[in-house]
Amino acid sequence: MTNLIAKTSTEIEDLLQPLVDHGYRGRQVANWVHQRGAQEFDEMDNLPKSLRAALEREFSLREPEILEICESGDGSAKFLLRFEDGVTVESVSMPEGAKATFCLSSQAGCAVGCTFCVTGAMGSGRNLSACEIVGQYRRLRRALGEETERVNIVFMGMGEPLLNTIHLEQALSVLYERVSPKRITVSTVGIIPGIEWLAALARRPKLAVSLNAPDQERREAIMPITRKYPLEELIRTIRNFPLERGRRITFEYVLIKDFNDAVSDASAVAKLIHGVPSKVNVIPLNEDADHFPELHQPSAETVDAFARTLRDLGHVVTVRWSKGADVAAACGQLKGRQPAR
Repeated sequence: MTNLIAKTSTEIEDLLQPLVDHGYRGRQVANWVHQRGAQEFDEMDNLPKSLRAALEREFSLREPEILEICESGDGSAKFLLRFEDGVTVESVSMPEGAKATFCLSSQAGCAVGCTFCVTGAMGSGRNLSACEIVGQYRRLRRALGEETERVNIVFMGMGEPLLNTIHLEQALSVLYERVSPKRITVSTVGIIPGIEWLAALARRPKLAVSLNAPDQERREAIMPITRKYPLEELIRTIRNFPLERGRRITFEYVLIKDFNDAVSDASAVAKLIHGVPSKVNVIPLNEDADHFPELHQPSAETVDAFARTLRDLGHVVTVRWSKGADVAAACGQLKGRQPAR
């Protein structure tokens, strides 16, 4: 049974052609699915009952089940979601006034194995389908309520998005129905074929690349997959990435105490990315005593000195003190499992 939540409006209209006698009926259904977020066909009260019954027989609007919502003291919320086969993932909603950012997952687990990330420590899982990716957005959007005027989406949850490009592409096409590409960011550890795939899309989201060290040796130490995608080749690929007017590449840099947090490291980063229209998102490590007890967050003074050095060398810098750490919803903390009671 085809799930309409992961079909574009055009695809919905095409699928409904055998069932409708007027073309506008397909447009009405698409509007209910994408603009009004219908969960049941019976909600579509401007459609004939016979058509609603036919839709019920032929199609579905299935979404993941919410198992648990953990609310942080800073206003963010972590959602534990379960799919039809029992697989679970976590997604995070971070409201801020009339705006919100959704951190969505692209895989259940992660095979990349970054040593500073809980998801990576848990090992690989399967790719999420387009329905499962879009279903996360729909669940989080409904939980916020309609008073939220604008949503940004970041694929920085569980998994490596550019190892799931087939399903990601379809999900992006559907998400564009509600969210502009300029408000969607895909984050990668540096999967070069995936970046090249993204560059070739007609409509592109923003690109964020996890850098985390200014040299190949240290990147390999904490990001084993970078042996396959060397830093020199990665930077060359990024320099060739097409950017829409006003856009920048985001370089994410997780600061780990006494590993990659020296002022000299900041200077090396500045040299490495010189000439790339970019900003550096400095992220102080979110510690986890169970999965990487030997890694620690630098002091606030060290974080400030690192960021200041980059700014002094002409780079745009933001420091992201992650939200949701009190409920293990911060960057690198997602597990996708229900805690033991």
